[in-house]
Amino acid sequence: GTWSVTAATLTGGTNTVVVSVTDAAGNTGTANQTLTIDTTPIAPPPGPPGPPSPPVGTTPEVDRLTGRDRYEVAVNISRKAFPGTASVVYIANGSSYPDGLSAAPGTVEEGAPMLLNAPSVLLPAVKAEIKRLKPERIMVVGGTDAVTPTVFAQLQNLAKVVVRLDGADRYVTSRAVVDHAFHSASVAYVVTGQGFPDALAASQAASAIGAPVILVKGTSPTLDKSTRDLLVSLGVTKIKIVGGQSVVSPGIEKALRAIAPVTRLGGADRFITSDKVNSDAFTASAHVYLASGFDFPDGLAGATLAGKESAPLFLVKTTCVPSFVIARIASLGATRVTLLGGPTALTPAVEKLTPCKTT
Repeated sequence: GTWSVTAATLTGGTNTVVVSVTDAAGNTGTANQTLTIDTTPIAPPPGPPGPPSPPVGTTPEVDRLTGRDRYEVAVNISRKAFPGTASVVYIANGSSYPDGLSAAPGTVEEGAPMLLNAPSVLLPAVKAEIKRLKPERIMVVGGTDAVTPTVFAQLQNLAKVVVRLDGADRYVTSRAVVDHAFHSASVAYVVTGQGFPDALAASQAASAIGAPVILVKGTSPTLDKSTRDLLVSLGVTKIKIVGGQSVVSPGIEKALRAIAPVTRLGGADRFITSDKVNSDAFTASAHVYLASGFDFPDGLAGATLAGKESAPLFLVKTTCVPSFVIARIASLGATRVTLLGGPTALTPAVEKLTPCKTT
């Protein structure tokens, strides 16, 4: 039948309520059931986490790794990361981003610097750095358009073994790099190959935790079989998608969830995405790196150095640092910040950690 309810006012704190039940036919349940109800006010649940509050305290020391151009910046980063020799050196095209983005975690996995070079000529500064490093093996990332046969032949004079990792397109090349550098991986990052910011953000975090970065055609309705097979062969137990659904489709995410649990790390822009990737990967770091979010070379070469130190690398604007990045630097406990690139890429205002104005 219809329930009838007797209203009662409960006071704040603990209340004892006696309950009796009788149905429409007059059957009585166990009499005088006693319930204890605590009506102490409960704080509302927290809302979605936002950027941390601006820091209060000591400003970290700031320095810069720079050079006359992107190639010299990469050379200087190599010298910083590898003051002695290196048994392996990676070479990637410094004028195009796709090939190098998957290679950055591989360099850390193999203990190798990443040097950027022009497609058709071996630059003197790059040649000199290779000679200094005295590698036994050089890994050339990309096809003959990215690194021409002429450059490849010159590299063969600088190491016993020179290997080209390439494929029919950027996605095949990405898988070739991952397959070469990683025999297994518990975590893998999946990013679109149709733009560099998300992949650049992923590369440095992946480098720090020993995870591969795999490029996919993000607008595809589902995951391609070759990428699926690679993830399965690596034995991944966690997959991190970097970027929103507009850059890596829900169909790809669904297919990835059939392989392993998936976390999507994305934000309204490349700077928020970079912050989210770092907040997911790092809880503390004494050293932090900053690179331009508007171009790839400095951050690409720097991902090797940051990864070698297990330090975060944030993408920032040319003339200022987003306030949430400044706050994140403080929350990590960083005492040192290193800028990657010259004053054209990151102006003196960034060196002063000038916060961006909000609109």
